[in-house]
Amino acid sequence: MPASRGARLRCGLMYRAVLFDLDGTLVDHASAARIGVDAWCQTLGLPTGQWQRWHEIEQKWFTRFENGEVSHVGQRVERCKEFLGRPSLTDDEALELYEGYLSVYRSQWRAYDDARPALTAALDAGVRVGILTNGAEKLQRAKLERTGLLIDAVLLIATVELGVAKPHPAAYAAALERLGVGAEETLVVGDSWANDVAGPRAVGIDALLLQRADQPRDPAAPPDEPAMDTLVGVIDQLRA
Repeated sequence: MPASRGARLRCGLMYRAVLFDLDGTLVDHASAARIGVDAWCQTLGLPTGQWQRWHEIEQKWFTRFENGEVSHVGQRVERCKEFLGRPSLTDDEALELYEGYLSVYRSQWRAYDDARPALTAALDAGVRVGILTNGAEKLQRAKLERTGLLIDAVLLIATVELGVAKPHPAAYAAALERLGVGAEETLVVGDSWANDVAGPRAVGIDALLLQRADQPRDPAAPPDEPAMDTLVGVIDQLRA
């Protein structure tokens, strides 16, 4: 725990804003994706049970998107081509096939039980609340609406529209500007070490790592880094 954050919490200082990650933090992305991949494979006549392979390909290409190497649409195209082993697909063909996965994935969106209570508790505490996600505005807003997390007072900041993704410093700067707060007044919470902890801390923002019991720990996180297994812990921090 950085000294600055520890001192703040020990002194009981309130944060003026909290930024949550979305996928894996508020919404169970992994379960929806696992079901989506199996259903997609069945439709295509492919063996099911390929979730781990899909996850590895997803991580590879999404990281390249986050690093600015491909566009958000481009990473979808490349994920589809690599997973299906069909590199000669045109972009349009790949996107049409990918929609078969997306349609099931969308139908399986579910919020974690502690997600809405965490958002509303933060708002009730008088804290400004935002969701900073490395996704597209339309898709992520639909995700919030379907899962019951679309709350007027909660600001959605999608990095595809920003033009720069977490963990680039500009993504956090844009979120702070839209929330109208400074780095030292803000807490970031999420399940990605690079995007939700190391990235924010590098620009002076306090951050907490979320490690849900049903999900593997981010391998990039230092072994001695403390992590919460529920967003109830965030509520406690805001009430400190």
